[in-house]
Amino acid sequence: MHVLWMHSQNGKKEVILKTNMSKTKIILIILLIMGLIGGGTVIYLFNKPHRTAEDEKPFAVVSANDLFVEFSTNESAAFEKYRDKVIQVNGVVEEVKTDASGNTDIVLTTEDILGKVICTLKQGEKAESINTGMTVDLKGICNGYLSDVLLNQGVLVKEKE
Repeated sequence: MHVLWMHSQNGKKEVILKTNMSKTKIILIILLIMGLIGGGTVIYLFNKPHRTAEDEKPFAVVSANDLFVEFSTNESAAFEKYRDKVIQVNGVVEEVKTDASGNTDIVLTTEDILGKVICTLKQGEKAESINTGMTVDLKGICNGYLSDVLLNQGVLVKEKE
């Protein structure tokens, strides 16, 4: 690489760099740098922790029954309102079960015999202290409605006897 000084018409010195590298080498270096940046971005996004409801402030605090009624009355409006938002739900535990992936599901009762609110706890969150009939407050990210209101990445906020 050569550095040449050149005087311009206004008397200022300008630096001109002359290089012996071919255009092919320059293009390959640029592609290599872009590949490294792209690879680093993919690795970062792949290893980024999943979003949970644990540290987020709830968008709304509602009872399990009120949330279910809102979805069963007007599903599209309720889904638009709560989609991907953290909701804090309080209600009576009907069942605590483990799903096929090993995650814990807490099922809250509603006044509708066929409708429930199901909150899947975040990976590693334990529910040993939760029993049927207890009143609990849960936070979870709203996933929608499939005859039951579904929340995921949930955490236990507090228990009530």
